[in-house]
Amino acid sequence: MTTPMLTVEDLTLAVRRGDDSKPILASVSLSCARGEIVGLVGESGSGKSMTLRTAVGLTPAGSDVSGRVRVSGQDVLNASGKELTKLRSRTASMIFQDPRAHINPFQRIGTFLAEGLRIHQRLSKTAAARTAQGLLEEVGLPDPARHMRQYPHELSGGMLQRVMIAAALASEPELLLADEPTTALDVTTQAEIVSILLRLRRERGLSIVLVTHDLDLAVSACDRIHVMYAGSIVESASATELARAPRHPYTAALFAARPAPDRSELQAVSGRPLGLYEVKGGCAFAPRCPKVIDLCRETAPEPRPVDGHLVSCHRTTPPPLDRSSVLTKGERP
Repeated sequence: MTTPMLTVEDLTLAVRRGDDSKPILASVSLSCARGEIVGLVGESGSGKSMTLRTAVGLTPAGSDVSGRVRVSGQDVLNASGKELTKLRSRTASMIFQDPRAHINPFQRIGTFLAEGLRIHQRLSKTAAARTAQGLLEEVGLPDPARHMRQYPHELSGGMLQRVMIAAALASEPELLLADEPTTALDVTTQAEIVSILLRLRRERGLSIVLVTHDLDLAVSACDRIHVMYAGSIVESASATELARAPRHPYTAALFAARPAPDRSELQAVSGRPLGLYEVKGGCAFAPRCPKVIDLCRETAPEPRPVDGHLVSCHRTTPPPLDRSSVLTKGERP
Protein backbone atom coordinates (compact mmCIF):
# COMPACT_ATOMS: atom_id res chain seq x y z
CA MET A 1 0.00 0.00 0.00
CA THR A 2 1.39 3.41 -1.03
CA THR A 3 2.05 5.88 1.78
CA PRO A 4 -0.06 9.07 1.36
CA MET A 5 1.92 12.24 0.79
CA LEU A 6 -0.04 13.99 3.55
CA THR A 7 -2.02 12.52 6.42
CA VAL A 8 -3.72 14.67 9.06
CA GLU A 9 -5.55 12.84 11.84
CA ASP A 10 -7.60 14.47 14.61
CA LEU A 11 -5.54 17.67 14.48
CA THR A 12 -6.42 20.11 17.26
CA LEU A 13 -4.64 23.43 17.77
CA ALA A 14 -5.02 26.26 20.30
CA VAL A 15 -2.97 29.45 20.56
CA ARG A 16 -1.89 30.68 23.98
CA ARG A 17 -1.87 34.37 24.87
CA GLY A 18 -0.84 34.74 28.49
CA ASP A 19 -3.30 32.75 30.59
CA ASP A 20 -5.82 32.49 27.74
CA SER A 21 -5.99 29.68 25.22
CA LYS A 22 -7.86 30.32 21.98
CA PRO A 23 -8.84 27.18 20.00
CA ILE A 24 -8.26 27.43 16.24
CA LEU A 25 -8.62 23.87 14.90
CA ALA A 26 -10.69 20.97 16.21
CA SER A 27 -10.32 17.32 15.14
CA VAL A 28 -9.26 18.04 11.56
CA SER A 29 -8.62 14.90 9.50
CA LEU A 30 -7.70 14.73 5.82
CA SER A 31 -5.26 13.08 3.45
CA CYS A 32 -3.65 13.65 0.06
CA ALA A 33 -2.49 10.67 -1.98
CA ARG A 34 0.49 10.75 -4.30
CA GLY A 35 -0.40 12.62 -7.49
CA GLU A 36 -3.72 13.85 -6.07
CA ILE A 37 -5.08 17.39 -5.84
CA VAL A 38 -7.13 18.00 -2.69
CA GLY A 39 -9.06 21.21 -2.08
CA LEU A 40 -9.73 23.03 1.20
CA VAL A 41 -12.56 25.55 0.89
CA GLY A 42 -14.47 27.79 3.28
CA GLU A 43 -14.82 31.39 4.41
CA SER A 44 -11.99 33.42 5.93
CA GLY A 45 -11.14 32.31 9.46
CA SER A 46 -12.29 28.73 8.98
CA GLY A 47 -8.79 27.33 9.60
CA LYS A 48 -7.70 26.47 6.06
CA SER A 49 -4.35 28.26 6.09
CA MET A 50 -3.53 27.14 9.63
CA THR A 51 -4.13 23.52 8.63
CA LEU A 52 -1.75 23.97 5.69
CA ARG A 53 0.94 25.65 7.80
CA THR A 54 0.74 22.94 10.44
CA ALA A 55 1.48 20.37 7.73
CA VAL A 56 5.02 21.76 7.48
CA GLY A 57 5.45 22.63 11.15
CA LEU A 58 4.72 26.36 10.86
CA THR A 59 2.60 26.56 14.01
CA PRO A 60 2.32 29.79 16.04
CA ALA A 61 4.72 30.18 18.95
CA GLY A 62 3.22 28.93 22.20
CA SER A 63 0.51 26.89 20.51
CA ASP A 64 -0.85 23.63 21.89
CA VAL A 65 -1.09 21.00 19.17
CA SER A 66 -2.36 17.42 19.32
CA GLY A 67 -3.20 14.74 16.81
CA ARG A 68 -1.03 13.35 14.02
CA VAL A 69 0.43 15.02 10.93
CA ARG A 70 2.59 13.01 8.53
CA VAL A 71 4.23 14.08 5.29
CA SER A 72 5.42 11.14 3.21
CA GLY A 73 5.31 9.08 6.40
CA GLN A 74 7.37 11.54 8.49
CA ASP A 75 5.94 12.70 11.82
CA VAL A 76 5.75 16.49 11.57
CA LEU A 77 4.47 17.41 15.04
CA ASN A 78 7.34 15.61 16.80
CA ALA A 79 10.07 16.53 14.31
CA SER A 80 13.13 18.50 15.37
CA GLY A 81 13.98 21.87 13.87
CA LYS A 82 16.64 20.25 11.69
CA GLU A 83 14.19 17.62 10.45
CA LEU A 84 11.59 20.28 9.63
CA THR A 85 14.15 22.29 7.67
CA LYS A 86 15.02 19.19 5.67
CA LEU A 87 11.32 18.46 5.10
CA ARG A 88 10.63 21.97 3.78
CA SER A 89 13.73 22.02 1.58
CA ARG A 90 13.24 18.60 -0.02
CA THR A 91 9.81 17.08 0.40
CA ALA A 92 7.12 19.77 0.85
CA SER A 93 6.96 23.35 -0.40
CA MET A 94 4.41 26.06 0.27
CA ILE A 95 3.05 28.82 -1.95
CA PHE A 96 1.89 31.60 0.34
CA GLN A 97 -1.18 33.75 -0.21
CA ASP A 98 0.47 37.14 -0.76
CA PRO A 99 3.68 36.91 -2.82
CA ARG A 100 4.73 40.48 -2.08
CA ALA A 101 4.79 39.70 1.65
CA HIS A 102 7.12 36.72 1.16
CA ILE A 103 9.79 38.04 -1.18
CA ASN A 104 12.54 40.56 -0.40
CA PRO A 105 11.68 43.77 -2.30
CA PHE A 106 15.35 44.73 -2.46
CA GLN A 107 16.49 41.50 -4.17
CA ARG A 108 16.39 40.86 -7.88
CA ILE A 109 14.20 37.91 -8.88
CA GLY A 110 17.23 35.91 -10.02
CA THR A 111 19.02 36.46 -6.72
CA PHE A 112 15.92 35.46 -4.75
CA LEU A 113 15.56 32.16 -6.63
CA ALA A 114 19.27 31.34 -6.85
CA GLU A 115 19.80 31.89 -3.12
CA GLY A 116 17.51 29.00 -2.20
CA LEU A 117 19.03 26.75 -4.84
CA ARG A 118 22.56 27.40 -3.56
CA ILE A 119 21.58 26.75 0.05
CA HIS A 120 19.36 23.70 -0.36
CA GLN A 121 20.62 22.12 -3.60
CA ARG A 122 24.30 23.00 -3.05
CA LEU A 123 24.57 24.42 -6.58
CA SER A 124 27.31 26.73 -7.77
CA LYS A 125 26.44 30.35 -8.53
CA THR A 126 26.38 29.69 -12.27
CA ALA A 127 24.35 26.48 -11.99
CA ALA A 128 21.87 28.12 -9.60
CA ALA A 129 21.30 31.03 -12.00
CA ARG A 130 20.80 28.63 -14.91
CA THR A 131 18.34 26.50 -12.93
CA ALA A 132 16.45 29.58 -11.70
CA GLN A 133 16.00 30.82 -15.24
CA GLY A 134 14.73 27.39 -16.27
CA LEU A 135 12.18 27.46 -13.44
CA LEU A 136 10.86 30.85 -14.58
CA GLU A 137 10.46 29.43 -18.07
CA GLU A 138 8.67 26.37 -16.65
CA VAL A 139 6.05 28.52 -14.88
CA GLY A 140 5.28 30.45 -18.04
CA LEU A 141 7.13 33.76 -17.77
CA PRO A 142 7.76 34.85 -21.38
CA ASP A 143 11.23 36.39 -21.02
CA PRO A 144 12.92 34.65 -18.06
CA ALA A 145 16.36 36.18 -18.68
CA ARG A 146 14.92 39.70 -18.35
CA HIS A 147 12.79 38.82 -15.34
CA MET A 148 15.88 37.44 -13.58
CA ARG A 149 17.25 41.01 -13.55
CA GLN A 150 14.04 42.66 -12.34
CA TYR A 151 12.88 43.58 -8.83
CA PRO A 152 9.51 42.44 -7.39
CA HIS A 153 7.86 45.83 -7.85
CA GLU A 154 8.47 45.59 -11.60
CA LEU A 155 6.26 42.50 -11.92
CA SER A 156 2.47 42.24 -11.89
CA GLY A 157 0.66 40.18 -9.27
CA GLY A 158 0.21 37.25 -11.64
CA MET A 159 3.85 37.32 -12.72
CA LEU A 160 5.03 37.48 -9.12
CA GLN A 161 2.83 34.52 -8.20
CA ARG A 162 4.57 32.58 -10.95
CA VAL A 163 7.90 33.51 -9.35
CA MET A 164 6.65 32.13 -6.03
CA ILE A 165 5.60 28.88 -7.72
CA ALA A 166 9.08 28.69 -9.26
CA ALA A 167 10.60 29.20 -5.79
CA ALA A 168 8.42 26.40 -4.40
CA LEU A 169 9.57 24.09 -7.23
CA ALA A 170 13.25 24.84 -6.64
CA SER A 171 13.55 22.12 -4.01
CA GLU A 172 11.92 19.57 -6.35
CA PRO A 173 9.19 18.78 -3.78
CA GLU A 174 6.77 15.89 -3.84
CA LEU A 175 4.04 17.85 -2.04
CA LEU A 176 2.95 21.39 -2.93
CA LEU A 177 0.82 23.33 -0.44
CA ALA A 178 -0.88 26.21 -2.25
CA ASP A 179 -2.45 28.76 0.09
CA GLU A 180 -4.92 30.73 -2.05
CA PRO A 181 -2.48 31.22 -4.95
CA THR A 182 -5.12 33.03 -7.07
CA THR A 183 -6.30 35.60 -4.50
CA ALA A 184 -6.53 39.19 -5.84
CA LEU A 185 -5.82 38.08 -9.42
CA ASP A 186 -8.15 38.68 -12.35
CA VAL A 187 -10.15 35.75 -13.70
CA THR A 188 -7.89 35.15 -16.71
CA THR A 189 -4.74 35.14 -14.59
CA GLN A 190 -6.41 32.85 -12.05
CA ALA A 191 -7.11 30.34 -14.82
CA GLU A 192 -3.48 30.55 -15.97
CA ILE A 193 -2.13 29.91 -12.46
CA VAL A 194 -4.44 26.92 -12.00
CA SER A 195 -3.39 25.63 -15.42
CA ILE A 196 0.24 25.79 -14.31
CA LEU A 197 -0.52 23.80 -11.16
CA LEU A 198 -2.40 21.15 -13.13
CA ARG A 199 0.45 20.85 -15.63
CA LEU A 200 3.01 20.51 -12.83
CA ARG A 201 0.89 17.80 -11.25
CA ARG A 202 0.82 15.96 -14.58
CA GLU A 203 4.49 16.43 -15.53
CA ARG A 204 6.12 16.15 -12.11
CA GLY A 205 3.63 13.84 -10.39
CA LEU A 206 3.14 16.42 -7.64
CA SER A 207 0.63 16.01 -4.85
CA ILE A 208 -1.15 19.33 -4.26
CA VAL A 209 -3.31 20.70 -1.45
CA LEU A 210 -5.11 23.78 -2.73
CA VAL A 211 -6.68 26.31 -0.34
CA THR A 212 -9.24 28.56 -2.00
CA HIS A 213 -12.43 30.55 -1.43
CA ASP A 214 -13.53 29.73 -4.98
CA LEU A 215 -15.78 26.68 -5.09
CA ASP A 216 -15.91 26.62 -8.89
CA LEU A 217 -12.13 26.64 -9.08
CA ALA A 218 -11.90 23.83 -6.52
CA VAL A 219 -14.46 21.70 -8.36
CA SER A 220 -12.70 22.16 -11.71
CA ALA A 221 -9.18 21.50 -10.41
CA CYS A 222 -9.42 19.08 -7.47
CA ASP A 223 -10.03 15.36 -7.10
CA ARG A 224 -11.49 15.68 -3.60
CA ILE A 225 -12.68 18.66 -1.55
CA HIS A 226 -12.91 19.30 2.19
CA VAL A 227 -15.23 22.11 3.34
CA MET A 228 -14.12 23.85 6.53
CA TYR A 229 -16.13 25.94 8.99
CA ALA A 230 -15.04 27.28 12.39
CA GLY A 231 -11.87 25.19 12.57
CA SER A 232 -13.46 21.88 11.56
CA ILE A 233 -14.15 19.97 8.37
CA VAL A 234 -17.93 19.81 7.94
CA GLU A 235 -18.07 17.93 4.64
CA SER A 236 -15.71 15.86 2.50
CA ALA A 237 -16.43 14.31 -0.88
CA SER A 238 -15.11 13.91 -4.39
CA ALA A 239 -15.26 17.19 -6.32
CA THR A 240 -17.85 15.80 -8.70
CA GLU A 241 -20.12 14.53 -5.92
CA LEU A 242 -19.80 17.71 -3.88
CA ALA A 243 -20.90 19.82 -6.85
CA ARG A 244 -23.70 17.42 -7.76
CA ALA A 245 -25.30 17.11 -4.34
CA PRO A 246 -23.81 18.94 -1.34
CA ARG A 247 -25.00 17.33 1.87
CA HIS A 248 -24.13 19.95 4.49
CA PRO A 249 -26.29 23.11 4.64
CA TYR A 250 -23.14 25.25 4.76
CA THR A 251 -21.75 23.70 1.56
CA ALA A 252 -25.13 24.15 -0.15
CA ALA A 253 -25.23 27.78 1.00
CA LEU A 254 -21.77 28.43 -0.44
CA PHE A 255 -22.83 27.05 -3.82
CA ALA A 256 -26.05 29.07 -3.74
CA ALA A 257 -24.11 32.28 -2.93
CA ARG A 258 -22.04 32.07 -6.09
CA PRO A 259 -22.73 34.68 -8.77
CA ALA A 260 -24.28 33.32 -11.96
CA PRO A 261 -25.51 34.89 -15.23
CA ASP A 262 -29.11 33.80 -14.61
CA ARG A 263 -29.34 35.24 -11.09
CA SER A 264 -30.47 38.79 -10.42
CA GLU A 265 -29.51 38.63 -6.72
CA LEU A 266 -26.86 36.81 -4.73
CA GLN A 267 -28.17 34.41 -2.10
CA ALA A 268 -25.86 35.54 0.68
CA VAL A 269 -25.27 33.34 3.71
CA SER A 270 -26.90 35.13 6.63
CA GLY A 271 -24.89 36.19 9.66
CA ARG A 272 -21.11 36.08 9.90
CA PRO A 273 -18.62 33.21 10.07
CA LEU A 274 -17.53 32.26 13.58
CA GLY A 275 -14.08 31.35 14.78
CA LEU A 276 -13.83 28.12 16.75
CA TYR A 277 -13.13 30.10 19.93
CA GLU A 278 -16.56 31.78 19.57
CA VAL A 279 -18.51 28.53 19.46
CA LYS A 280 -20.10 27.89 22.86
CA GLY A 281 -21.70 24.54 22.12
CA GLY A 282 -23.71 22.65 19.56
CA CYS A 283 -23.12 22.98 15.84
CA ALA A 284 -20.94 25.97 14.90
CA PHE A 285 -23.11 26.70 11.85
CA ALA A 286 -26.39 26.61 13.81
CA PRO A 287 -26.76 30.43 14.17
CA ARG A 288 -26.71 30.80 10.36
CA CYS A 289 -28.36 27.56 9.28
CA PRO A 290 -31.83 27.64 7.64
CA LYS A 291 -32.44 24.03 8.74
CA VAL A 292 -31.49 24.42 12.41
CA ILE A 293 -33.38 22.43 15.06
CA ASP A 294 -32.98 22.33 18.84
CA LEU A 295 -30.58 19.37 18.63
CA CYS A 296 -28.20 21.47 16.51
CA ARG A 297 -27.96 24.14 19.22
CA GLU A 298 -27.40 21.60 21.97
CA THR A 299 -25.10 18.94 20.50
CA ALA A 300 -22.18 19.19 18.10
CA PRO A 301 -22.65 16.70 15.24
CA GLU A 302 -20.12 13.95 14.62
CA PRO A 303 -18.92 13.24 11.06
CA ARG A 304 -20.74 10.33 9.43
CA PRO A 305 -20.85 8.85 5.92
CA VAL A 306 -23.83 9.86 3.79
CA ASP A 307 -24.03 8.75 0.14
CA GLY A 308 -20.28 8.84 -0.37
CA HIS A 309 -19.81 12.09 1.58
CA LEU A 310 -18.48 12.49 5.11
CA VAL A 311 -20.78 15.03 6.76
CA SER A 312 -20.96 16.64 10.20
CA CYS A 313 -24.64 17.50 10.36
CA HIS A 314 -27.69 16.24 12.22
CA ARG A 315 -29.77 16.89 9.10
CA THR A 316 -28.07 15.82 5.91
CA THR A 317 -30.69 16.30 3.17
CA PRO A 318 -29.58 19.38 1.21
CA PRO A 319 -31.92 22.27 0.46
CA PRO A 320 -32.93 22.81 -3.20
CA LEU A 321 -29.94 24.04 -5.20
CA ASP A 322 -29.74 25.63 -8.64
CA ARG A 323 -27.28 23.47 -10.58
CA SER A 324 -27.43 25.47 -13.82
CA SER A 325 -24.08 27.17 -13.37
CA VAL A 326 -22.06 24.78 -11.20
CA LEU A 327 -18.93 23.64 -13.00
CA THR A 328 -18.19 19.96 -13.32
CA LYS A 329 -14.72 18.53 -12.93
CA GLY A 330 -12.47 19.33 -15.84
CA GLU A 331 -14.16 22.60 -16.84
CA ARG A 332 -12.21 25.85 -16.69
CA PRO A 333 -13.14 28.31 -13.95
